[in-house]
Amino acid sequence: MGIQEYSNETKSVPTICIVGAGFSGLLAGVKLKTELGFTNYVMFDENTEVGGTWLVNTYPGCACDVESHLYSYSFEPNPYWSYNFSPQEEIWQYLRNVAKKYDLYKNIKFNSQIKSLVWDELKSKWRVQVYNKVDKKTEELFFDLIINSPGALRVPNIPEEFNAFKGPMVHTGAWDTSVEFDDKIVAVIGSGSSAIQLIPELASKAKQLHSYQRKPAWVMPRRQFKYPKLVQNLFAFLPLIMILYRWFLFLSHELFYPVFLHAARLGRFATWLSKRHAKKQIPKHDKLREDLIPDYRIGCKRIIISNEYFPAMQRSNVKLHRDQIIQVKPHSLVTTNGEQNVEVLILGTGFRVQDFFAPMKIIGKNDVLKAWKTFKPISYLGITTSVSPNQFILLGPNTGLGHNTIIFMIECQMNYIIQLITEMIKRNAKVIEVKESAEKEFHDNLDRQMKKTVWGKEKCGSWYGDKQGNITTIWPWNCIDYWRATRVADFTKFEFY
Repeated sequence: MGIQEYSNETKSVPTICIVGAGFSGLLAGVKLKTELGFTNYVMFDENTEVGGTWLVNTYPGCACDVESHLYSYSFEPNPYWSYNFSPQEEIWQYLRNVAKKYDLYKNIKFNSQIKSLVWDELKSKWRVQVYNKVDKKTEELFFDLIINSPGALRVPNIPEEFNAFKGPMVHTGAWDTSVEFDDKIVAVIGSGSSAIQLIPELASKAKQLHSYQRKPAWVMPRRQFKYPKLVQNLFAFLPLIMILYRWFLFLSHELFYPVFLHAARLGRFATWLSKRHAKKQIPKHDKLREDLIPDYRIGCKRIIISNEYFPAMQRSNVKLHRDQIIQVKPHSLVTTNGEQNVEVLILGTGFRVQDFFAPMKIIGKNDVLKAWKTFKPISYLGITTSVSPNQFILLGPNTGLGHNTIIFMIECQMNYIIQLITEMIKRNAKVIEVKESAEKEFHDNLDRQMKKTVWGKEKCGSWYGDKQGNITTIWPWNCIDYWRATRVADFTKFEFY
């Protein structure tokens, strides 16, 4: 194991470690370079390319559920998006193009898994343990600052009971292209975005497709269309129109936010729209339609958009199972209603979101992840924590969204981080640490607001909450509120020394 300390010719410029090369990590790299002139940072990613979620999620039908012109960096618009909702391959290529344009590849170390981050109080630096997946070696490096951005949809959630299945089994988050589905009896577990995107793709190939759903999703129409070449050229030559279009999309999504307030009437209207969509697409099969309508408030779990899902569920070779799976056998699934032979098992069971940065360990003033899982995540604006000096988080606790684009949130966060780093340099400070009082005040306000939302009132088994019932992932206000909170950093909330 080697130990290395990254250094700079200019002492005032901190050494920075960026964890992850997905949307968040690449944004950090671009902003450090363009706004601070930093080129010495190192970005670590365990994969072989940039892209994060959009590199590893390659299941058939994988696409974003936010419009492409909104699900992209504001400073790097793409006039040539092919569809309103672009497929995985196109989003991944967009990220590769951004990395190339801003010359980020030279700062990225691929096949590099961060095993641990340990705060060294004496050095006022982070000790970073990196495992190289190619040469199987581990090294320790020291950095002044950490920008932690590994992403939430990263580690597939594979319930232990499914390990009893002995046939081909694949998770949507770790797709295996060698698995064949043609003329097979296929079972799909789950009712989230991945499962609902995948089912229509497999229904036309499989001999039988069995969809196992304990809690179906609320489904809305998907306004999908292909952009004509004329419109693409118009956006390219008149970018102001493209920017205005992006703002129109953003504000349209912001107007949808009241759906998630428990007492808001808009939630009832959204429920009516979803039921109307189901009625329109499933006009004859009343029992099936009733089984696909959730019994929890709309918005408690992520709302899905699809025009293909309901038609696929009506195919003669597709069967819905709402009963609980009580046993997994080597080649079958047993529910309270009987046993079904299965040749191929697909898990659309989501990700281990509540594990946060795991399996990476973070030891600041305490074991951060252990404390978060034992009690609940505590942070300030989802960006900093009092127990982790000199660490900034992108997409930290309670900064996820149910109604708008997450790209807006990470851009707000990175703007805030740039301000904090700039202030550190001005003060010639080695350490920045958010005050516990600021952290507590923020969380008290967050808890009060959460109680007004559907997430704080309804219990639906969503991945938004942990086992203790704490909602740990969702921002309970709208995006404009987050922009206001992060637009100008309040340095009185921090200790510099």
